[in-house]
Amino acid sequence: MTEQPLTQAQDHDRRIGRLEGIAEQLDRRLDSIERVLAEQSRRIDALNSRIYWVIGIQLTTLTALGTLIVSRYRACPAKPP
Repeated sequence: MTEQPLTQAQDHDRRIGRLEGIAEQLDRRLDSIERVLAEQSRRIDALNSRIYWVIGIQLTTLTALGTLIVSRYRACPAKPP
């Protein structure tokens, strides 16, 4: 059984169909990439929030220790030799 040669219109339809399939595949891949990037963005936002909390706690601790050291130093001045 021999195949009939394609007409120009049939060849164009076949090519357009193939290109549409490729475009659909690219669309699915891009959707997947967008979902992954959105998830990573949410994770980074959560991590940034935690980092700000840690920095706040460290600054509070540093301030409390500095205040304690200054108050102890003022309460017990150094004696001259």
